[in-house]
Amino acid sequence: MPGHQEWIVLAAGFLAAVMNAVAGGGTMLTFPALMAAGLSGVLANTTSTVALFIGMPGSVWAFRHRLAEVKPWILPLGIVSLLGGLAGGWLLLALPSSYFDAVVPWLLLMATTLFLLNAPIQRWLKKKRGEGHDAEPTGPRPWGLAFQTGVAIYGGYFGAGIGIMMMAGLSLLGLRDLNRVNALKALLSLLCNVASVIYFIACGSVDWRLAGWLVAGSIPGYFLGAHFAQRIPAVAVRTTVALIGLGIAARLFWKQMA
Repeated sequence: MPGHQEWIVLAAGFLAAVMNAVAGGGTMLTFPALMAAGLSGVLANTTSTVALFIGMPGSVWAFRHRLAEVKPWILPLGIVSLLGGLAGGWLLLALPSSYFDAVVPWLLLMATTLFLLNAPIQRWLKKKRGEGHDAEPTGPRPWGLAFQTGVAIYGGYFGAGIGIMMMAGLSLLGLRDLNRVNALKALLSLLCNVASVIYFIACGSVDWRLAGWLVAGSIPGYFLGAHFAQRIPAVAVRTTVALIGLGIAARLFWKQMA
């Protein structure tokens, strides 16, 4: 029979999957839930990353036909995403855990802010998509590669909010079709995470017991979330996730000052 720790993680996996299907932001539930279950900040982060990776290939598969339209972008951005994700994962495990504990409240605050800005960013992307009739660039610019490298390093180190960062960056690079942006974002997120996931597993930095409970909760959550995505008010879900993120960040800041 599962104990209270397992029930916490199981419930977090279920709710995170529902939130990802409806509005995103599931990491802001799974990470603190794993910490509440007794894991250190670093181990909670790595375990959450590995467990939630299971849903990412499906997102890429859903956009597989659109990926052919952005083929020239895939190789350069894919390489820096892989390398950046690996670098971020290496930094997470190489630096003392006290470093991560010190910055994680700021990372949660930044991720929550990005989450709150998601709707305005989506409106801006839609507006930008409708502006102008000049052709889209055939590939990323050098500064775009640098930006994506930074996003990938952050993604390997912590990860919450990288999808929003990528969508904004790809739009600034000149991609106007939102479906292409989403397709490329899904693939780059997968590549960034696969590098860090492999590294975390190779280093043995995963609590497989709790990761299993997280996955067990997320599977029905993805099904129900996809089914009720059009019925659950996204605003209500976003508000809930934002309040949770801000509350956890405030609690961590308080612990640091105590």
